[in-house]
Amino acid sequence: MSETPPAPRTWLPIAALTLVAASCGVDSTLPPASIPVAQQQITLYALTGTPVTTPSGYNMVQLGEVRTNVSNNFDFVLDIGIDSTFGVGTKGDTVIVLLPRGAVGFVEDGGLQWTATSFDSVVVAPLTGYEQAKPTRIRQGDVVLAASRRQTCDDASSHPRYAKLNIQTVDLVARSVVILVVIDPNCGYRSLKSGIPVL
Repeated sequence: MSETPPAPRTWLPIAALTLVAASCGVDSTLPPASIPVAQQQITLYALTGTPVTTPSGYNMVQLGEVRTNVSNNFDFVLDIGIDSTFGVGTKGDTVIVLLPRGAVGFVEDGGLQWTATSFDSVVVAPLTGYEQAKPTRIRQGDVVLAASRRQTCDDASSHPRYAKLNIQTVDLVARSVVILVVIDPNCGYRSLKSGIPVL
């Protein structure tokens, strides 16, 4: 990748959910999906105030945590700080945020979307509503939708990969968060139900 990785552990520079009906499904030019929707549990550590050996980012294409001091190949990162750091929360609050690439100095590509819809009820990712350049505040139990950087699919079209995130545990002492990720690894598909997607 041609972008220069951010310096180790330094600060790098939400919309309502509308579930999309089956009639507004996948791009008809895409080849049939072949990979089941994946589920994994990840642990991310704050971008600031933690050892450089701990991962702060997540790569939605390769499905893995990323150490930001060695790679910028991530779709979002975690950080923890006071409200004035991120511009969210009540004055003086300690806030936990997920930051898309556009919020940490890279091109706005992919994004995040907080939703009040329950985790199990989100079965199709929306096409729009993702915040590309601002932090998304999270708390334990929250549900966040994510769109990756756009990828070139097998039919030469360009689409993100989509996921839903459940914030399972928050540890302010370790400055870490455990997240359950359910992601459709098929380029351009938006299904977040188990099995091989049709949407």
